[in-house]
Amino acid sequence: MQTFGKRIEQIVGDRDHGSRWLVREAILLVREMASGPSITAPDLRDAGRKIASARPAMSALASAMSRILDTEEPSEVARRASGFLAEYDTATKRIAEAARERLSGQVMTCSLSHTLVEVLTACRQGIERVYVLEGRPRYEGRTMAQELTEAGIPVTFLTDAQAALFLPFCQCVALGADSILADGAVINKAGSALLGWAAQGYRVPLYVLAETLKISPRRWDTNPAHFKEFQNWLEEKDADEVWSQPPAGVEVRNFYFDVTPAHLIGAWITERGVLTQSSIADLASEVQRAIQRLFLDAS
Repeated sequence: MQTFGKRIEQIVGDRDHGSRWLVREAILLVREMASGPSITAPDLRDAGRKIASARPAMSALASAMSRILDTEEPSEVARRASGFLAEYDTATKRIAEAARERLSGQVMTCSLSHTLVEVLTACRQGIERVYVLEGRPRYEGRTMAQELTEAGIPVTFLTDAQAALFLPFCQCVALGADSILADGAVINKAGSALLGWAAQGYRVPLYVLAETLKISPRRWDTNPAHFKEFQNWLEEKDADEVWSQPPAGVEVRNFYFDVTPAHLIGAWITERGVLTQSSIADLASEVQRAIQRLFLDAS
């Protein structure tokens, strides 16, 4: 269990990979644990709860753990994990099929989404160019730009602040998602919401491409008076990443995620096709029940 504990800590502490990679690692870890000779159901559920609670912005971790661990038998957990992994690995192909007619011409995106990389690659014949915003402060957009270029897609790399200059050239904005909230709002890399508002101003449609696993039962409260209650969802990190030695009296904030309101989103495109806000709410209720069962016997 000590080795598994270290691997769980690596997943919990990871800051370099996106939701899709982390979910896959978590599923592989739980499957390996469940296949061990001396594992118990309580051990598995404890590990699942720790992973599910690790990244508030990444609802897919909680969704995956609650669905895989909704049984008392370790052998059944291993079987579910294998089936879930097979389904998860084909999700981007189905998302691409549902998104193909919308992804054409010039597209803008921000930061890094491995789901989006795979979808854009699958739809590259209709795509002329992708404008990639850098994604400060860790510049994940550089990885996005490199992977798209290696896939044969022309890329223009921009600072986040240049989005409005190039939006008029774009036919759409395409974003991944770390969480799709119950009302359709989306938690994603900080800067996504600003891009969404700018896209609305230029009447450029914004599409969110993500697995249904990222649907969360939570709802964001837009009242500034309640921000402190909800800000942990957005994962504030070390201010030194933004400005290592600011002048005295300057406060530096560094939230990794923000919330794009549902009314800015033109379509939620998933492996199940294009979802409505109503269908998102229904799926969110299912997720909530599964998560409640996972934490039901937690001490």
